[in-house]
Amino acid sequence: MFSLKKFLAPLFSPLSICLELVTFGLLLLVCSRRQKTGKAMVALGLLVLLMCSFEGISGRILRTLEAQYPPLNIAALMPTVPGDLSHPGVKWIVVLAGGVSGDAALPIQLQISHHSRVRLMEGIRLYHLLPGSKIILTGGIGFDGPPEATTLSRVAQELGVSKFDMVLEVESRDTKDHPLYVRDLVKQDPFILVTSAFHMPRAMKLFAKQGLNPIPAPAGPWKPAEDFWSPSNLFPSASGIRLAELAYHEYMGLTWAWIRGQI
Repeated sequence: MFSLKKFLAPLFSPLSICLELVTFGLLLLVCSRRQKTGKAMVALGLLVLLMCSFEGISGRILRTLEAQYPPLNIAALMPTVPGDLSHPGVKWIVVLAGGVSGDAALPIQLQISHHSRVRLMEGIRLYHLLPGSKIILTGGIGFDGPPEATTLSRVAQELGVSKFDMVLEVESRDTKDHPLYVRDLVKQDPFILVTSAFHMPRAMKLFAKQGLNPIPAPAGPWKPAEDFWSPSNLFPSASGIRLAELAYHEYMGLTWAWIRGQI
């Protein structure tokens, strides 16, 4: 089921849907008499593709997800009296993996995806700010290679995190699995949840469904231009399509999780 979902999901991304509409429309124009339908499909595919390629549009759709949780105020988690160990505060920092490259020939820090890198950097930053804290790295085996959490832990060690301050959760294979295994590790302890800003709404809902109350620490938000009509937003770009893909993926993930009763 996991492999089938990973294979089929790209077929329903915004870019794929646009290209599928254009392709089927062209086939109708060339191979059938349904000219109006063919023209309508081609026009619709190109229109959606054009709309998705403007960062001013796709970025603001993504922003509806990112704006739900503000950046973490780390000062609120620090002991009110320096050195006061009677109120140790938050012990756990949970970092959700965001993918690995799988290319063992690359340096270890390049074997993790951009999203994993951003999340890990935020987790390490919080670890250094919270004395006595430990990092839980989540992520099991995808299609091949070692678990994602194992690769992330190697990067973290290179960046100064002690291996004794890391706990690896290597059983989860998808976002919905993370709360199930993290719950057994943190018990009733408060913990910080680190994931991408656009992914935080779905992650928080999944953890809440398991009776957990994480402290959100969104990482790597997309920063929209102050002016909708700024020069960067007047032209289509690949980055605009990428933002549309991220927003679509998250909203579809939220919908699917709601249908299956996971949130």
